[in-house]
Amino acid sequence: MLFLLAALLAPAARAGEPHALFGQPPREPPVSTYRASPDESPPADYRALPAWLAARQPVAAVSMLGGEFWLVAPLQPLPGHADWVVTFGNTYYQRASILVLGDDGTRELVEAGRGIDTNFMLRGTAAVTLREGHRYVAVIRVATPFFSALPRIDLQTREQYRRRLTNESALMLVALGVLGGLGVFILFVGLWTQGLSYTLYGCQSLVLMVGWASFFGLPDDWLGLGAGPVNFTLWFILVPLVHAPFTIRFLELKRHAPRATRVGYGIAIACALAVPVALLLPSLAFLIATIAITSVVLFSASVSLWALLRGIRQARFFVLAYVCVLVPGAIILPVNFGLMPSPVDNADLLTLMGNSGEAMLLAFALADHVKLVQAARERFRLGMLDAIARASTDPLTGLGNRLAFNMRIEEITRQGTPPPAQGAWQVAMIDLDGLKQLNDSEGHERGDALLQAAGAGLSRLPSQSQAFRLGGDEFAVIAFGDELSLHRLSRALTRLDLQLHELGFPGAGLSFGICGAPVGQPLSGTAFADLVREADRMMYEHKSRRHSAPPDGGEGAAGMETGTGSED
Repeated sequence: MLFLLAALLAPAARAGEPHALFGQPPREPPVSTYRASPDESPPADYRALPAWLAARQPVAAVSMLGGEFWLVAPLQPLPGHADWVVTFGNTYYQRASILVLGDDGTRELVEAGRGIDTNFMLRGTAAVTLREGHRYVAVIRVATPFFSALPRIDLQTREQYRRRLTNESALMLVALGVLGGLGVFILFVGLWTQGLSYTLYGCQSLVLMVGWASFFGLPDDWLGLGAGPVNFTLWFILVPLVHAPFTIRFLELKRHAPRATRVGYGIAIACALAVPVALLLPSLAFLIATIAITSVVLFSASVSLWALLRGIRQARFFVLAYVCVLVPGAIILPVNFGLMPSPVDNADLLTLMGNSGEAMLLAFALADHVKLVQAARERFRLGMLDAIARASTDPLTGLGNRLAFNMRIEEITRQGTPPPAQGAWQVAMIDLDGLKQLNDSEGHERGDALLQAAGAGLSRLPSQSQAFRLGGDEFAVIAFGDELSLHRLSRALTRLDLQLHELGFPGAGLSFGICGAPVGQPLSGTAFADLVREADRMMYEHKSRRHSAPPDGGEGAAGMETGTGSED
């Protein structure tokens, strides 16, 4: 992609005509550069210019480490236009005096710089009248601790300037709004959910927004802040302090790539140490900021590509995000250091737009990460439910086991409110008689068939009842209903006893006892345990009667009484 971009932009760069991305490009007259001394004054008028230039020391270009310089550029107005705007910019500077001289006696002086009131015009612009047939020149004195790129003098009509200013201002404010809006929202999400990745990303977007706003002079022009040691470079040096830990945490590099984790934290620590250096040596501030940003971008782009190739899904949007940064970065870095002419008409704004695109794609990455986390939690929840179901299900009969029985009792007693007045909780304790004899005489497979038949019959009991196999030949039923439903449950168990005989198990049968709580009475854990014990006692009484009955007169039903479970 970078090679294709370079191939497309190379012809324009060679021709010295940048692509007009943001409106009709301004005219760029050739600039001559001279060193300036503190006591030097500009020429008094256009006639004094040749002698004044002869006394100056020319240099090839300004030093990127700053200083004081004179920049001189001839201004050639086009026929048919008289209202023009001279713009000095394309770089950071502290102070500049823009002087326009003409052989018609024109002498316009505009002071520009950080914290200077620019009225309705943006910083570094001078509205002048240039008449056809006359010669004019712009003489600019600039003083700054560093340059962020080679300074440029632009000439355009006021109408062109207005249109271009509208386009660039709208794009700049939208890009800054994206950074600020995403930063505030995701920072709030991070603080609310205590998610460190979101908090770091929100801080990164806000730091970038403040850094770019300072670069374009918004705090100076809008808020009237004066010049000082703090400038946009410090904000960009701070970006790796939050961005490197964000990348490490988001891509889980501690687990997947411990060496890359150490590199990322090393970049963050180095940038923290570079902040006081940039304050003490302001001429190096931009160089330090460039190294810091380049290092963290290359680090994040490299590890995100590595993570994507390793199948780490959340790296998808990460890779796209850094394409948005690397493409304009590949343009602006060589341009800023004077290695090539700018192939676009505003590389700084293009980079800001790339940062806003990166911010949106990283927000998509966070949203995708949320989706992945939610999907993992849902899988975990379903897995836990499946594990609980397996742990609470008897594999032979498909009924709930003793764990499920105890959980159901806990659920009922935890509600703490009495059941509706139409019914009460009921418990049936059941023994499957004849199982041991069948295992001994016909084998365990036949015994398992008896257990499955009994389980199938218990699973078909009335809808408001739930059957459990407590272990071995012990079963239980928890039901809810009135006294009539209690008797229906007793008859259903009696019919199941007869069905077992019809299914080929003549020696098998059911001994059961059923006990119900009083209608409308809430049950505590102790009360429910008493209900179970009473039903168990009644079951043993039923078993005793079955064993003592004549062979042809087997009793199939148990007597019961709600509340006490006494025999009927």
